[in-house]
Order: sequence, then C-alpha cells, then structure tokens
Amino acid sequence: MAGMAPDLALAGGIVLACALAAFGLARARAEQREKRLLFEHLPQTTVAVFDRDLRVGFATGRAFGRDTANPRKIRGKSIAELLPPAQADAFATHCRAALRGEKRSFQLNSLESGRDYWVRLVPLPDSRGEVGGAMAVSLDISNRWQIDRDLGNRAGDVDVIADVTRALARSVDPDDARSAVCEGARRVADAPVAALFEPGTAGTGLVARAAAGAELEGMLLRLEEDSGAGRAFARADEVFVAQSGHESEADREFFERADARAVLWHPVVRDRAAIGVLAVAWRDGIAGVSLRLSSLIDVLGAEAAVAIGRADMLGRLEHQAHTDDLTGLPNRRHWEQQLPSELSRSWREEQPVCVAMLDLDHFKAYNDRRGHQAGDRLLREATAAWRDALRPYDIIARYGGEEFSLILPGCSLSDALTLVERLRAATPEQESCSAGIAEWNGGEHPEELVGRADAALYRAKRGGRNRTVIAPL
Repeated sequence: MAGMAPDLALAGGIVLACALAAFGLARARAEQREKRLLFEHLPQTTVAVFDRDLRVGFATGRAFGRDTANPRKIRGKSIAELLPPAQADAFATHCRAALRGEKRSFQLNSLESGRDYWVRLVPLPDSRGEVGGAMAVSLDISNRWQIDRDLGNRAGDVDVIADVTRALARSVDPDDARSAVCEGARRVADAPVAALFEPGTAGTGLVARAAAGAELEGMLLRLEEDSGAGRAFARADEVFVAQSGHESEADREFFERADARAVLWHPVVRDRAAIGVLAVAWRDGIAGVSLRLSSLIDVLGAEAAVAIGRADMLGRLEHQAHTDDLTGLPNRRHWEQQLPSELSRSWREEQPVCVAMLDLDHFKAYNDRRGHQAGDRLLREATAAWRDALRPYDIIARYGGEEFSLILPGCSLSDALTLVERLRAATPEQESCSAGIAEWNGGEHPEELVGRADAALYRAKRGGRNRTVIAPL
C-alpha cells in the first residue's frame, strides 16, 4: 500500500495539470466571447480611460453622450466637458479615489437622457506599480427587468456548474463523473438529451461513454468528414447541426437514436486537441445556440476533460496495481481477487476448476551463475512461452519471485495435468520447473485450495524437482 503513494501523488498531479490546462483553454475561449459580448452590447456598455488630470484617453459607448461613439471627438476632453456640472463633480470625486488606488462601484442617473447606469471604477497602475490613470466601465441598467432576468439565468448557470464540479470532486468512479457532465449539459441547455463520446479502442470512431435522457451508451459514431461529430473532433471546434434531410449518415443515426431534431457537437479539448465530443440534443427544431450557452458548454467541456483525464489515470493506476512490471502478467493480488469469482462460476455452471502452482527449478543458482539480467530475461521468456501454451480463458499470474499460479476453468485433474505438462515442456533455455495441482472440491475456501496446490508443489520439489504432483482431494 505504501508503494502506491507515489503513484497516487503522481496521478493527482497529472489530473490537476489536466484540469488546469482544460481550465486555461476554457478561460481563453471565455475571454474571446467576453470581448464579442462587449462589442455586441456597446449601446448598453461604456468603457472609458482617464489620466491623472481626469481627461479621457479612450472611450467607447453612449453613457457620456453621442460623441463617445467616436473616440477621436472626445479624446483629451475632461469630465467637466462631457457631463453636466453636478454629475461631473460627483464623478470626478470617484475618479480621484480610483487614482489613489481605490475601487469604486456606484449608480449614476444621466440628467440628459434620464437613463440609469451602474459604474465600476478601477485604478490603472503602470509597470512600476504607480497609478497613472483610471478605467470606468458602465452598464445601462435602465431596463431592470432584463438585467434581473439575465442575473437569474446566470445564477442558475452557476448553480449547475457548481453541482457538476462538486459531483466530480466527490466521485471516485470516472463513469459517475461523465454522467454528471451530461446531466449538467442538459440542465444549462434546457435540452432533453446529452451524451459524452470518446475515441473507441479500435480507433474506428467515437463511442458514447455516458448519456442522459436517451439510451445512447455504447453507441459508435463513425468519424465521417462531413458529420458534425467528425468536424467537431477533427477541428476542436463546436458544430451545430439541425435536421434537414441532407445531414450525414452519422448525424442521421444520432438523430434517430436520440429522437432529436438538432444537436450541438462540442469538443472536449486537452492540450489543444480534441479527446472527446459532448453532444447536446433538442427534440424541438432550433436555429442555433446562444453565446451564453456556448460559453457554458465550454466550461462543462473543460470538466469533461478532467473526467476523461481522471479515467485515463485511474485506468493506468489500476493496470499498474494489478500487473507485474517485469513479466506483464497479472500479479498475486489480482490473481487472488479473480480466484473467488472463478470458483463461484464453477459452482454455478457445475464445472470443475483446478489451481496449479509452478516454480522454476534452481532459479537462484541460475541467477548466481548467469547474472540477474539473464534471470529477468528467463522469467520473461518463460511467461511468454507459457502464455502461448494456455487457453485464452486460463489465468496465469506471477505469484512471487520465480513462482507462478494458474486458474484452469473447466479442467478436471487429468485435463489440468495434461495442460501443466505442456507448460513445463515449453520452459525455455532447457530449464525445468516443478508444479503442484489441486482440484476444487466445491466447498473449500480459496486459501485452502491454494494451500493444497502449494503443498503439492513443495512435494514435487522435495521429490527431486522437474515433475508435477497432484494434491489429494
């Protein structure tokens, strides 16, 4: 157990790195969208930069009057020239506070237009840390019902993202984390179906590893160049597809399985490359997705990247925990976990099962004579030869040192003896091995069964080695 601590620490570090990379990419995309949003909402938003003399160096928007739509006309003008005297004095007071390093937020009612603005003032330090100016960002909040609705939507969005993040933090099962991402995507998109697709092991397409709202798990999507999923995965960019009768075969198959009429294919990105695709589908015909939804799905995509990264890491850790590094065989722990399951299957199917223990003869002397590297090579060659001689469903593991254990399902003692003799004959470099075999009696504990096989191996070694001994029932 203590040996796994470095692996777990490494896993945690790699998963954290994956999360930070995914978050950084999502943040960069969000910043690009914020810039687009700013320009889309210029009639409601104003940005102005003032120097220490309270003169405008840059401004855009309408909060200071029509001239601010043209920066050249107001550059160099003072606040007193842009606002009525009463408002100019109040605004200047806040600006001077910002020039002293303070941050100010306040509401302003325009005496000229009668509109209400929320204003945020922040200091602008130079490279030496000295405040050389201030920036004001104002938002037209005259239409409060719209602002309230947007804030309500955003509060709900934050709740969904927080729920998904908490689910990921609590989950030790990668599949649960994937499902949480799909549920979150459904909620923020107000969509009935969401699914997370990842590359299949055969490299032939994308496989649905989790889904919400439809039976899609296990579905294989071929990566056709003209399909929405294929384009999203290849370009690492989102693709929206509406049912039109001219969509690709892969998209058509998805529409049928999901009972949908429109789908957003959003890439799950890590290190600037797609590692999966998050699909969000609607059963009502929609023309496209909003910038807000696209940004939120971006965040969920980053969470999905973390979930996939965690799954990959846990898979590697599980493989390491169950595999012998030298031979690539299952280790003793994994073999002992498998044995009760095989005994239960034998009992259910009323089939025999045998356990065998093998030990390379005089291995210590071989190591002393040829060196440890030669000994390691013999172990690898022997396990490779034995694997080739076994049936696909037989289980061989490195039990420890030069000792190996086998589970032989469906084998009677005579069948097991024939199989073990075939293994002993395949031992390389003209070396020999000894073996002990025990057949399960249908009721004994796994440890008792292994103990009988081990005792038979001990008798084989005591009897002169290079032989097989069968344990009595």
